Amino acid sequence: MTVRRALVTGASSGIGTAAALELAREGVALWITYAGREAEAVRAAEECRAAGSPDVHVSRLDLRDPDSIAALITEITAAWDDLHVLVNNGGVCPYTPYPEIDIEEWDFVLETNARGTFLLTRAALPLLRAAGGDRSVINIASIAGQVGALQTGIHYAASKGAILAITRSFARHLAAEGIRVNAVTPGPVASAITDQLQGEGRAKLESGIPLGAFGQPEDVAWIIASLASERARFITGATYDVNGGVRID
Repeated sequence: MTVRRALVTGASSGIGTAAALELAREGVALWITYAGREAEAVRAAEECRAAGSPDVHVSRLDLRDPDSIAALITEITAAWDDLHVLVNNGGVCPYTPYPEIDIEEWDFVLETNARGTFLLTRAALPLLRAAGGDRSVINIASIAGQVGALQTGIHYAASKGAILAITRSFARHLAAEGIRVNAVTPGPVASAITDQLQGEGRAKLESGIPLGAFGQPEDVAWIIASLASERARFITGATYDVNGGVRID
């Protein structure tokens, strides 16, 4: 049986770690990346091996740097012949109020989240094409990209809205090749990102969740793993909300 292989970015904590573990339990080989938390990424890799992944690699990745993206793809290509799944989870989320956002911070967020998603997806296409069969790209966006920013920064919301457009565009371009592209839009999830919120701001955000509490990374991870599986072979260009009822269409 062919071993499926997945690249998961931003897997040193939160949704990224949970997604990697969910895929590991299904026997998927993993390449996980981190930006600055090497020790946490190494620990996540050990957990993935213990959970059942037959092959786990760890690399540092700077999504703002095209050379870092190219180096990662070269590294993966040297070890693997192909790639079945790409989970674009890596990103940043400052809570800077909009009057205080300077151009450098705006560019940092948009370049990391939106441009990084585009560049890595494009760079990974040769590996995805080499795999054949069912292949899947899952982009982690946010409810902020759907409804706008209140707690998070406007630049974060803008970057996540761009990811939704990138998702739909790649879905249209790649469907004929059998490469599916979907997005997951979490609402408030307990993570290092939401840990930045404390006191009244955090209480206000939690009180606005109809289901009554922040979600957990695992609540998002199972949908990522489902979209990555061959069971989802007829799903592309879709957006999956995981937000506790904050946004209901």
